[in-house]
Formats: sequence, structure tokens, C-alpha cells
Amino acid sequence: MARIARVVLPGVVHHITQRGVRSMDIFIHDKDRMEYLSLLSRQAERVGLQFVAYCLMSNHIHLLVIPSNENSLRLGIGEAHRLYTRYINFRDKTRGHLFQERFFSCPLDDNHFISAARYVERNPVRAKICKKADEYQWSSAQYHLGIIIKDPLIKSKYEGVAPEQEWKKFLKKEPYGVKMMKVHFRTGRPLGSELFVDQAEALTDRELKKKKPGPK
Repeated sequence: MARIARVVLPGVVHHITQRGVRSMDIFIHDKDRMEYLSLLSRQAERVGLQFVAYCLMSNHIHLLVIPSNENSLRLGIGEAHRLYTRYINFRDKTRGHLFQERFFSCPLDDNHFISAARYVERNPVRAKICKKADEYQWSSAQYHLGIIIKDPLIKSKYEGVAPEQEWKKFLKKEPYGVKMMKVHFRTGRPLGSELFVDQAEALTDRELKKKKPGPK
């Protein structure tokens, strides 16, 4: 599953994920998570990013974000991760990389956004950290369910997010198509309808569909 050159579609939700080097923890204390969210928020305002869902696990992150232009992801996420690495290295008096390789990104159409958001916000449940998604502090689930009215990263609810009671039902079960989502999260190919991918190809002037294997 080779990763393709990054595809950035302005105005479209992208799933972002990145792990710590050798899957080591990138967050040790709650203060670390707050610092990371603060850095993301500042960079979002600077370069034009809208966050719509997220989850911070101990050794990796999931972000659902809408870039305003082709450079927003690189300048926003990339710079926030550089600054966070510097913060950790300064605190721990260490050197070197904190995150493993460059972050993964995958554009999503609206239908797959809902599945991806459920997948992201249920991450702590799958990891058996909690029994219900709304019990985990470091994701967007509490905001989407109305448990908190202000989120450190999300400024307003995305139109694709269902009302609170409906969202609560969504988060009780895993979404369909998780295996396919993981493939696209890894390769970076747009995940959506045929029309969505066709439009992405037209916008980027690139072939983004996986080619069928030729005859042997």
C-alpha cells in the first residue's frame, strides 16, 4: 500500500493521522495535550484551517480538518508538529524526532466524513481506555454531544455533524467500512463516491484512482 504524493482539496474534510517515532508516546501529561491543542489552534488561525473532529491518543493523533488552500495542511499541521517537538525536546533536554515520518492525510466526501468522525471519536473505546466515547476528555466527542460548550480546537460545529442525540447513537457502534478507510488513510487516496474522486482528479490534474493490475 504505497503512499501517493499528498492530495490537498481546499474546502474538503481531510483525515490526518501521525504516530510517535517507533510508536512511542507523544503525550505524557495532560499539559502536553493542552500545549499541542494550543499550537494547532494558533496555526489554524494563521494559515486557514478548520478543525471538525479529533482524538489525541498517547502515541498518535487523529484530526479531521478542512484546509482553506493547498498549503494549509503543510504549513499548519507540519509547523504545529515541529513546534510541539521543540517543546518536548526542550522540556526533556533531548534531541531528535518525536513524530514518525510525515503525517498521513486523506480527503473525504461528506458521507465518509461521518464514518471517519465516528472512527476517530471511538478510538479510546477500541483501545479499552473507556466504555463510552463521551467519557474521554481528549477528543471532540464531548463537544459534539453537548457535554462541553467550548472546545480548545473546534470553533463551531461542522454542518455534517448530526444533532447531539443522533450523534450519541452514532458513537455507540463502529462505522461500516473501517478496513477500506484504513487503506485510504494509509495511501492518501481520496475516499468518496466516484463523482467525488473524479472531481478531485479534475481539480488536481492527477490520476488518483488505484489502477487495476494488468495482465500477467
